[in-house]
Amino acid sequence: NIPEVSEKVQDKVRTAIENMTGLTVLDVNIKIAGVSMDENR
Repeated sequence: NIPEVSEKVQDKVRTAIENMTGLTVLDVNIKIAGVSMDENR
């Protein structure tokens, strides 16, 4: 599920940056460049 995965990535990136820098992250933007579907599934 793309929205769920995107939200998890945003949370992890936000947490990592805040822990490394001590700054507060306001936004983490995700851009999906493409989706490839495996036809054998």
